[in-house]
Order: sequence, then C-alpha cells, then structure tokens
Amino acid sequence: MHPSPSDHLLINVGYGLMLLALVTRDILWLRLILMVAQTLLGSYGVSAGNPEIAFWNFMFVAINGMRVGGLLVERRPIHLPRETETIYKEVFLGMSRREFLYLWEMGNPRALDGAQLVHEGAPQEDLLLILDGEAAVRKGGQEIARLRRGQFVAEMSFVTGEPASADVIARGAMRCLVWPQEKLRALKQLNPALLIKLQSILGRDLSGKVKAASGRR
Repeated sequence: MHPSPSDHLLINVGYGLMLLALVTRDILWLRLILMVAQTLLGSYGVSAGNPEIAFWNFMFVAINGMRVGGLLVERRPIHLPRETETIYKEVFLGMSRREFLYLWEMGNPRALDGAQLVHEGAPQEDLLLILDGEAAVRKGGQEIARLRRGQFVAEMSFVTGEPASADVIARGAMRCLVWPQEKLRALKQLNPALLIKLQSILGRDLSGKVKAASGRR
C-alpha cells in the first residue's frame, strides 16, 4: 500500500518541523515544535495502519508535553515580598529572581542586639547580609568602617578562606540573613553558575567598601 497524498504531506511537514526544531535555540519552542512534528508523524502512523510509528511518536508527544509543562512552571514570574524585592534590586540584580530566591531560602534570618558578629583572627563559618540596623568594623580598638543594610559581613573570609582581619560588632538591634559558608561552597557542585554570580556580587561589595575607606583617608 502506497502512502496517499495526505500521508506524504504528514510525513514531509512532520520531518520538516523536526529539522526546524534542531536549529531552535529556545528549549521551550524546541519541545513545542517537536510535539507538533511528532503528532503529525503519529497521525501518519494511524492513517497508514502502522501502530509502531503511531505508538512511538505519540509517546514522544506525551514526554515532551510533560517537559513543556515543567518549563512553563519554571518560567512563571516570581513575585517577592516588598522587603525582599528591595534587597533583590539593591544587591542581587546580577541574578534572576529564581536564582535569588533559591539563594535567599538557603539562608537563615537572625535578630541580633549588640552582638559581636566577627572576631579578628578567627576563622569564619558564616556569611551575613545586613537587612536592618548597623554594624561597626573595628581594628586595634578603633572603628574603621560602618556597615548598613544591603552590605555583607565576613565576605572577605568567604572569598579568600582566610581568618577575619577585623572585629565586626552590631550597633544595637540588627537583623541579618546568615548563610553557612560550607553550604554556599557546596554550590560549586550543585549550581556553579549561581556561585559565580554570588562571588561577583561579593566582589562589588568589597570594592565599594574599599572605595569608601579610601574616601575617609
């Protein structure tokens, strides 16, 4: 039995769409085009009385359909609470909102009041981000800098792996987000792109502090 003209159309359009999918860069569109192509080829299998072709192509349609659903969920806009949105825009714009939320949820909120956050010469276990309040940076008993909302504490130790070079003490009530450094370093295997973005943000934070310190001299 020779394919009918309509069968020829299904085959050629189906394979043509598969070719188009191969040169499509966006994974969502690639899967959508494949779904249409495989639906046409599956329909050809039904029309031609070939259950194997029909079964496998409709199976591929189902698999790609599930993947498309997952991609659509991943691409949904993320709405952040007002305070979190402000911190994102002030500090983390180098990340997508989804990356930022992933990193944010790795941290633990902590309220402090006059506590010493960092001891000079001591190895650091945590990286902190100030959400509210101020901290004083002291070296040799003298205050050399003041840290405020949106600035990191112990970022130099995280970047270099060296002990802290100064004391950092909360000035009254303060709220922080605290990440265990070990947990962040695990991003090297779990999400290396996110770690690179975090390191870039910490680098900008350090650069800003160096410029501020130079301006006070």
